[in-house]
Parts: sequence; structure tokens; C-alpha cells
Amino acid sequence: MAENTRFINNGDGSITDTHTGLVWGLEDSWQKEAKWVTWDEAVEHIRYMNTLKLAGHADWRLPSPEEAATLYLPDKINHDKYGNEIHIDPVFPEGCQASLWLYEPSTGNEAYFLDLRTGAMELKFKSIAGRMATRPVRGTRAKR
Repeated sequence: MAENTRFINNGDGSITDTHTGLVWGLEDSWQKEAKWVTWDEAVEHIRYMNTLKLAGHADWRLPSPEEAATLYLPDKINHDKYGNEIHIDPVFPEGCQASLWLYEPSTGNEAYFLDLRTGAMELKFKSIAGRMATRPVRGTRAKR
């Protein structure tokens, strides 16, 4: 098996994407807290990770749609908490949620989420908590 050169496990609870320079949390909010979250709870989870100084840093945030899209890799196979196939690099541990809340300014009562099964991004009411999680990210925010 070829060594992974794109995503590097930093051994501190974070993973660096060498293509984008972004640093991702090793685990999503489901893996950390074992509960589904609304968008507001996802924001609170990120604040909590900053309080804990995940990987020694306090500048974690929700990913933008552009940033999250870099996690979806159709040629990579991993498995969500139900054992279903998702497309995120296997350097990330199995058992995450397939749907991740994202940050997008000015979407009102709705927010984007990424489906790691299909790569689709859709809007959902922020108050929905059904099978949703988030994954913290840090680094330069992707520009439109």
C-alpha cells in the first residue's frame, strides 16, 4: 500500500492536508461527543475544542463549503458510524458521521452541510440535529 502523502496524521488529534495547507480535527463532533448536533451546537463544539486547545491551538472553526469539498475524495473509501461507505481519506478514523455542518455567512435559518457519501452540498434548517456532525478546521479560509 502506498504511503499517504496528502493527509498527514500529526499525532496530536489533527491531520494536515498538504494540498491545501488546512489542518483538520482527527475526529468529528460525533466521534468526540457521541451525539448528533444542530448547527448552533456544531458552533459550540468548535468553541469547546478551542477551549481545550485541540492540538495546541485555539483558532478552530467550522469549514467553509469550499474547504469541506476538499475532504470528499470519490476514489477513497472509509466508513461512517453505521459501516456505510463514505469518501474521505482513510487517515481519518472510521466511525464519523457522513453529514457535516459547514459555515457560510448570510444563510439565515439554513446552513450548508456536506454529505461524504455523495459529495453533495445542500442547505438544511440550522435547528435540525438528525445525524449531523462537524469537523473542526484551522488555517487560511478558502476564498471564493
